Amino acid sequence: MRLRLADFFRQPGVVVKEASLCEEHEPLRPEEAAVVATSVEKRQREFRAGRSCARKALAELGVTDFPLLPGVNRAPAWPKSVVGSITHTDGCPGGYSAAAVAQRSIAMGLGLDAEPRMPLPQEVWPLVLDEEEEREAHRSAEPGVHARIVFSAKETTYKTLFPIFERFLEFCDVHVQLLPWQGIFFSELVGSAKSTRLTERRLMGRIVIDDELLVTGMILPAAGLPLAPE
Repeated sequence: MRLRLADFFRQPGVVVKEASLCEEHEPLRPEEAAVVATSVEKRQREFRAGRSCARKALAELGVTDFPLLPGVNRAPAWPKSVVGSITHTDGCPGGYSAAAVAQRSIAMGLGLDAEPRMPLPQEVWPLVLDEEEEREAHRSAEPGVHARIVFSAKETTYKTLFPIFERFLEFCDVHVQLLPWQGIFFSELVGSAKSTRLTERRLMGRIVIDDELLVTGMILPAAGLPLAPE
């Protein structure tokens, strides 16, 4: 399988593991298997692949024999010393799954999201994009794919910030500016979300795009919430 994220976060101590959904993955722990026991095969396959990636990544941090169960908002309940993120999609041949983890001494938050390199259906644009984001999408060479990257960047931003603020964010709470050919994006909290301590700060994330997938990721160093460079 093609590895896309080998040098994605570019920060020592952040571990990323990738896999296809159709690979043979190690069995789930009994507690994990119980979570998806009544789920359809597709959900079980995605869950198994994601947990397999996460288990291999955690092992590199010295964390073993830890059942990764759903916590608040169904997000994985990571060990207290760890932040992490899992993503999967069946929108490419063989499917794709990945997990990223880091010790809390290195990162306060970590987000990862994978999406098929396909246009975001235009009927959902008003739910995801603000007016400026929609104008930028229409100006791009591939408006639907541009909109899909914005969607992914917002998902990544939510995943990154949730362990810090433990609050739900709507799509309208985050404004995204894409620089896809530079491989980066900027997220800014807007509206009611500006009441957090990230007020008027821009956070920088990374983008990987190929002919099948697009992946976005973000990490917030433990030393503080960095301003993105102007």
